[in-house]
Amino acid sequence: MTRSQAADVLAALHNRNSHPRLVTPAPTDSDLEAILTAGLRAPDHGRLRPWQFLIIEGEARKRLGQIFEQALLLTNPEAGEAERTKALRAPLRAPLIIAGLLKPTAHPKIPRQEQVAAVACALHGMLLAAEALGFAGMWRTGGYARDPWVLRELDAAPEDEVIGFLYLGTAEGSAKPIDRPALGDYVRRFNPA
Repeated sequence: MTRSQAADVLAALHNRNSHPRLVTPAPTDSDLEAILTAGLRAPDHGRLRPWQFLIIEGEARKRLGQIFEQALLLTNPEAGEAERTKALRAPLRAPLIIAGLLKPTAHPKIPRQEQVAAVACALHGMLLAAEALGFAGMWRTGGYARDPWVLRELDAAPEDEVIGFLYLGTAEGSAKPIDRPALGDYVRRFNPA
């Protein structure tokens, strides 16, 4: 990697930000292939590939909203109209969603926690790849990511989990300013006695 390429990578990492308002155009099929390929390069102890990625776009987003609403009503039958509308509209926040599912593998040396981290790294790689291609995104989880009804409707096994819903599209408006915390607040050197 050249210094110029390294500078581009560092700029992308240092300036990554979530965008709450996403509109069309969404990544094309070739963009999506590049985004998914970037995700599959994530660190993955034992090469278990403990992931599956669901592409949700078009009318499928409306169906996902209906699934969210059904999950809400199963956990809270008294949910009001505002809550139901929010559930229905949630997947319409972006023209494309990638749901990153953990498909865990029982392994004596690689616990579930490491497999969760692999899927999370894959989603982060996809988010960076989307931004490198000129798109924007936001990562969402919340109760729907672990909801048994949602998982069932996504054809997931009971032990599976949605590690994140990656919403992708073109940024509309500007994102909130990025907070630049001081490294010293979060980093220390290990100095054994």
